[in-house]
Amino acid sequence: MRSTQRPSVPEEGLKPSKSQRKRESTALQNLGQQLTQARPQLLQKCQLPEPLLLALQEYQRLPDKHGAERRQRQFIGRLMRDLDEATIARIHQQLNLNVELEKRRFHRLEDLRDQLLQGDAEILQQALLRHPELDAKQLGQLLRQTRKEMEQSEAPPTARKLFRYLRDTLGV
Repeated sequence: MRSTQRPSVPEEGLKPSKSQRKRESTALQNLGQQLTQARPQLLQKCQLPEPLLLALQEYQRLPDKHGAERRQRQFIGRLMRDLDEATIARIHQQLNLNVELEKRRFHRLEDLRDQLLQGDAEILQQALLRHPELDAKQLGQLLRQTRKEMEQSEAPPTARKLFRYLRDTLGV
């Protein structure tokens, strides 16, 4: 009597199932989607092959009419399938490294904002010395307004303005 069950793990020498190939293809398309949203400096750090880099640049120029962007993303996914494992791993590593750096910068800005809101004039002076691009007058106004709102409510909208000002001015 024959067993009708399929083996759960493919044996050596067998090619992956159609479902597995589809999952891998979708994962590569998702990675390609992340690359389409990446800044040019990050793309340079990833050391992408020329055809893939050109396809990503073409994606930036396309209008989203009649599915042009979708087709270009599929093409980028197709080019990604031609890459070797080491290149894909390097791209993943560079994208994840960039995300971690962004998180750290974000947390440093939050810490700076919180320290400034504590009201210590010395911290304000140190921040202005370390970051001469900050406008002392505008920063002072935002701090005073945020402190005033904090006394009245729990989540002052000016705290978000203050954070955006710090982020935009300090280039983070």
